[in-house]
Amino acid sequence: MPTGISTGNPMLRKVVVGILLALPGPLSAQAAQVDSVGGRAESAAAVLFKGGEVADVGRLLLGGWAGLVFGEDFMLGGGGITLLEEVELPGSESGSGFDLGMGYGGIILKHWWDLPGRLTGEGGLLLGAGHATVNDRRTGREVGSENFPILEPEVGLAFRVFRRVHVGVSVGYRLVWSVEDLPRVSPDDLRSFSGTLSLRAGGR
Repeated sequence: MPTGISTGNPMLRKVVVGILLALPGPLSAQAAQVDSVGGRAESAAAVLFKGGEVADVGRLLLGGWAGLVFGEDFMLGGGGITLLEEVELPGSESGSGFDLGMGYGGIILKHWWDLPGRLTGEGGLLLGAGHATVNDRRTGREVGSENFPILEPEVGLAFRVFRRVHVGVSVGYRLVWSVEDLPRVSPDDLRSFSGTLSLRAGGR
């Protein structure tokens, strides 16, 4: 039984190429050697501007992702998103208020399909975890924090503006569970429909 790793496996070869290309210096030459065995692995990355509600307040979130593209139309990667501005929550009986902050990230799957002209259809799924904190607005002291699972499917359109550069718009829904230790916050406060504007390099 062979004990080595076979470079004849196309999926494994692309993963190895992508990892080596991400490393600095002479290691990129190693990627070229792996690449000579078969097709070159491609990479893709995007910056995201996402709008949605948090605790019934409209907010803008900023994030991004990066990953490896297989067969030109399937991407496996990871990324994260965070609130650009905390959300003010109702005050306590003493009159001081609270601020809610949130961020999340995880594994990201993307699939693209061709449409007429320069348009591309895309579907995506983020599967991961989020973290939220509630701080006393007057003192800045943390009064609660919570980690929770998150699932966010999306569907949208992308327009190729130049070679591998795309601008996209998509709609999605952020699903959240198991929020129990945040004062004045429930899972419904963190769930929301969302709209996303993206700038992507790579992919179909």
